[in-house]
Amino acid sequence: MEFRQWVDEAGGIDEAAALLKEKPRTVYSWYRLEKTPRLEAALNIVIRSRHRVDFNGIYGPLAKARIEPK
Repeated sequence: MEFRQWVDEAGGIDEAAALLKEKPRTVYSWYRLEKTPRLEAALNIVIRSRHRVDFNGIYGPLAKARIEPK
């Protein structure tokens, strides 16, 4: 599952941030593909999403957004 889909299913940015113990602005920047989660944060996402989100679900959309022209 992609990170953005998991955030939506978790109830939105604020709820996902609470589950991840991150600031809502940080989660928002990941959600909008503005920033890349560091490795420790990505591991936290995998664990706290109960492995519903994996590294492909975190970094795949980011890579695609950076490769494809706007």
